[in-house]
Amino acid sequence: MSMHLNPGMQQQAFRVGHEQTPIFVIDDFMLDTAAPILEAAGMQYRDRNHQQSFYPGVRAPVSKDYGMTVLTHAAKVLYQVFGVPRDLRMNPKNGSYSLLTQPENRLQLLQCIPHYDNTSCFSFAIIHYLNPGQFGGTGFYRHKPSGFENINDNRKPRYLETAQQHLDQCGGPEQKYITDSTDHFELIKHVDYRPNRLVIYPSTLLHSAYIENPEHDVNADPTTGRLTANFFVEFTPTK
Repeated sequence: MSMHLNPGMQQQAFRVGHEQTPIFVIDDFMLDTAAPILEAAGMQYRDRNHQQSFYPGVRAPVSKDYGMTVLTHAAKVLYQVFGVPRDLRMNPKNGSYSLLTQPENRLQLLQCIPHYDNTSCFSFAIIHYLNPGQFGGTGFYRHKPSGFENINDNRKPRYLETAQQHLDQCGGPEQKYITDSTDHFELIKHVDYRPNRLVIYPSTLLHSAYIENPEHDVNADPTTGRLTANFFVEFTPTK
């Protein structure tokens, strides 16, 4: 099966929050998602929690062909739209098919609040929504006590300090997937799940899977679950 981009893809850039962080959304990204969906259906999935990942589900590696298809186009977007300096080179860190499998009554505290993936200013997350169906998308948030929307190296100590203070004073979050605003985090943007939609955003931006219907979305079957492909890249100086 072929893995070709759709020349008629619909691309949109917008900025969110007080910090005006860019997010890039591409609809109808590939001509046909049958190939990655079929590939994902035949993979062996593993729980990543033992590897210090708090993703509430299972993952399996994507193929080189699919990864290159996604990342080649994403690199153009990141240079042109996100302003990554041309003298930096993109280094893929991870590319995985992902499925939510953790029911809400088994979520840990850190799985009930937004998170950031990396504190580097030139690191980015790319998510490709794959399976057809009505699933939860992705929410982006502001941390109310600190006012931060992005967590970089300089902000990380202050963010962790104020987050812990809030937990100590107000208690932990409700044991559920976060969706709308809470007393701790403010929702600043919700990007809907749409099959064959690609979303690109900085890894420093606080975000979470936006799961309103966990009874439907928490599903370990790659043919019927909330199947996404998640990529993480970082730009570093060329040697």
